Amino acid sequence: MAGEKRQCPDCRVEMDEGFILDIGAQLAPRWVEGQPEISIWTGVKAKGKDCRSVETYRCPKCGLLRSYATKEVDPPSVWGV
Repeated sequence: MAGEKRQCPDCRVEMDEGFILDIGAQLAPRWVEGQPEISIWTGVKAKGKDCRSVETYRCPKCGLLRSYATKEVDPPSVWGV
């Protein structure tokens, strides 16, 4: 998906690829299946769940953001990586 051209559904112009920066976070956003469950070690339990990297695209004309979670990745460990 990275590097793939995406089109704004409203403006019909090519969107710019980027990511959403979460101040204080050590990783780019990840999508995890199911409801969040509290973990004393990592904040949220993710082990054993489907986990995917999040790619975000922005329309240069209207500013619309669209996120996609297609690439499977390992969930963060106790150390956040």
